[in-house]
Amino acid sequence: MIKDLSISKIFTSCNSRTIKISIKNEKGIFYASSPLGTSKGDYEAKILDVNTIIKNFPKIKKKFIGKNERDIDKIIEGVGIERIGANLSLALSIAGLRASSDNKVYKFLNPLSKTFPNPLGNVIGGGAHKGYTSEQEFLVTNKAKTIQEAIEINLSIWKEIGKILKSKNILIGNNYEGAWMCKLSDIDTLDLLSGIAEQNGGRIGIDFAASQIYKKGKYAYLHPERNFSPEEQLEFVLDLIKTYNLFYVEDPFHENDFKHFAELTKKAKCLIVGDDIFATQPSRIKIGIKRKAGNAIIIKPDQVGTVSRTLETVKIAKKANFKTIVSHRSRDTTDSFISDLAVGVESPIIKCGIYGRERKAKLDRLIEIWDKIENSRMSKLFI
Repeated sequence: MIKDLSISKIFTSCNSRTIKISIKNEKGIFYASSPLGTSKGDYEAKILDVNTIIKNFPKIKKKFIGKNERDIDKIIEGVGIERIGANLSLALSIAGLRASSDNKVYKFLNPLSKTFPNPLGNVIGGGAHKGYTSEQEFLVTNKAKTIQEAIEINLSIWKEIGKILKSKNILIGNNYEGAWMCKLSDIDTLDLLSGIAEQNGGRIGIDFAASQIYKKGKYAYLHPERNFSPEEQLEFVLDLIKTYNLFYVEDPFHENDFKHFAELTKKAKCLIVGDDIFATQPSRIKIGIKRKAGNAIIIKPDQVGTVSRTLETVKIAKKANFKTIVSHRSRDTTDSFISDLAVGVESPIIKCGIYGRERKAKLDRLIEIWDKIENSRMSKLFI
């Protein structure tokens, strides 16, 4: 039973304000915080300003005191996510689940789970997350036998890239997700990353975040300057997949272009991943499944506002053989819930970055869970 509920303001990795919730019951105090996205899709559940949430909280709090922790999502649905904001509803939902499971969320979700996700990390960044390229993320994962090894390989690739960029005097710094920013074109970036990843047993992918560069019917790239029609974008992406043996392509078209998502999925032999186009919404993934637009989906709990809604989307996706990629946000906190979620739903990939304390918290949690589960094993999706 919920004895008390409190809220506080905290900072994200980019010094943006977000909220932290604490739930007190007979077993202790359980916490959760909400991340924020930088490049947000139109179909995400709406968040509210932190000050507005704080102002409204005393009235909302009364609806939860004295209730069972397991009923939090039902109470939220009754009040309305739109009314209280998806950032508040998610923090309440996660804290409630932690209170219900005594902080063993992964086990609560699936007591038999032994399969761990491959960590996918942003190595070189651009787009809305800051950087030189119009593509938002150049990503790496690897073939490893343990989660510790997988994390270490990604970090070694990230470090090696940084040393090379610094030696060439083209390093700008780190962006919102801890990825390197550098003065390289997209093709030069792929040339550099693909070689180093291959030497370390890694595979590479790209998050185009294409909705961010879609202007007046064209995909506008800056370095070098190019403007592609949807058909030209399709050929460009197909050529990159073939040339660099990409295993992962995220948001290659804008968030309403189911047609070209479907065409790419039909022609490409890799993961075609939808983020903005699906926004973790059950109704959107159903459209994607019907139109065969993609074969994988980004899962971001804050896009739907509760754990229950997140699990509903995961269930729909898995039934249709869509691969799930549980993901962080660019303006994240040190909350490690997505690590428990990825293990609990047996997601083959977790997209949680490589460098920075907000990313490290999630990676450390994966190691902690690995050590608690006997006969743990990595997902075989890419091996």
